[in-house]
Amino acid sequence: MTKCEAGAMVVTKEQLNEVTQEAMHLRRPTRDVDAMEAFKKSRITIVDDDLFVCKTLTEMVQSWGLCAEVFTQPKAALAHMRENKCDVVLLDVFISEVSGLDLIPQISDDSSDDLKIIIITGFADKDTAIRALKLGAFDLLEKPFPNELLYHSILRALTALKNERGFRKLVDDLKQSRSELLAHQQRLEHVNAQLRDTNRALTIFAKNIEHERAEEEKQIALKLRHLIIPIVAKLRNDKEFHKHGAEIDMLTAQIEDLTSGFAMDSRLAVTLSSTELRIGSLIKNGIATEEIARLLHIAESTVRTHRKNIRKKLRINNGQYNLRNFLNSRT
Repeated sequence: MTKCEAGAMVVTKEQLNEVTQEAMHLRRPTRDVDAMEAFKKSRITIVDDDLFVCKTLTEMVQSWGLCAEVFTQPKAALAHMRENKCDVVLLDVFISEVSGLDLIPQISDDSSDDLKIIIITGFADKDTAIRALKLGAFDLLEKPFPNELLYHSILRALTALKNERGFRKLVDDLKQSRSELLAHQQRLEHVNAQLRDTNRALTIFAKNIEHERAEEEKQIALKLRHLIIPIVAKLRNDKEFHKHGAEIDMLTAQIEDLTSGFAMDSRLAVTLSSTELRIGSLIKNGIATEEIARLLHIAESTVRTHRKNIRKKLRINNGQYNLRNFLNSRT
């Protein structure tokens, strides 16, 4: 017969077990029957060197839909928790001459997953409770305790564990999202850098094309000047074409205008009609209204109307502004 002393009272271990069994089999309130359903199959590890207590706790835990693992030796329990998932540990204070309180840091450090530790003892005092909680225990139950108390203690431990795991998952998800956002930002910056390089390359390419176009225009203008103007000059000196001298002079002026690099702005070609462009070209070369009418075989009033339309389309509102000077400024 084993005796345990608590103050002036002497209690045998057999008497303590009888009281514990009676207390543990008290009926659980019906309102809590479904509360443990959310934690069905959660793993409970029982560490106690008293086989009777282990058997009683196992039956009780399994009746709530939980899985129970029993160990009477601390080393075996530590090795099991190190390699296997565990949610809640029911740990006795005195196990084979080892203090269960000393096992709390080892269980917390060695376990592969987070868990909650509930200390069970038949001789609890204030110092033991304070030390257990400081070392990281979730709760402390004094034997004998009713099954309702154990039920609520395990339920609170599993609920706290679920919330903590959910919070950690949320933090991990946020970190992952932040990492993905940073990676996406880096990809966007890389794409932006590539777009800037492409834009610079296209700008240079466009400038080169413009330069080549200008060079080609110069070459065409030179060929026109050197090939066509001499032919027109021969026609001008031919006696048979004396009667067409004015027309030949106008043709020569037009060719010189086109090949001199002072042709009118291409935007004017979009704004003015073909007749207005012909009249505008003649005005730009200093030909008067009467001469334009004669060369184009139209009335002087028609030329004046075209002049007004040209001023209107080019938005020359100031009547004192010379049309010829304006056209020369747009070459």
